[in-house]
Amino acid sequence: MGRLFLACFAVVACSALAAAQSPQATNFSDDVENGHHLAALICSNCHVAGPDQLVEPIPRPPAPSFESIARRSTTSFDTIRTFLATTHRDISNPAGMPNPELLDFQVRQVAAYLLSLRKPSAASPGREPDAVRGRIVPR
Repeated sequence: MGRLFLACFAVVACSALAAAQSPQATNFSDDVENGHHLAALICSNCHVAGPDQLVEPIPRPPAPSFESIARRSTTSFDTIRTFLATTHRDISNPAGMPNPELLDFQVRQVAAYLLSLRKPSAASPGREPDAVRGRIVPR
């Protein structure tokens, strides 16, 4: 019985170690950095995606800036994920945002970056935004 318990424990420990080392298991700051890179490559054509953006967006007027989106009370990880997975351009709305066709991990990264632009509250300095962990942040 003791050997069976030890074998099960070893399998669980190895599985946990493998999951922790997988590419999907990244930390918040890596997601923010990678999301910033994706936003600069993909989103900056239409949005002001960051304060360090070197080129102006093509549309006049441009799409909402990432900073203004981050400040919205309705913006959360879930609302960003849903929005990015939805096509907003069709015959009835030809000027709508096209679906950027991001993979799940890229959506997570762009959401982390966008939410990182939200100004931190004085009550929680240095904390990862609640909205990134899937909680809606009341504002």
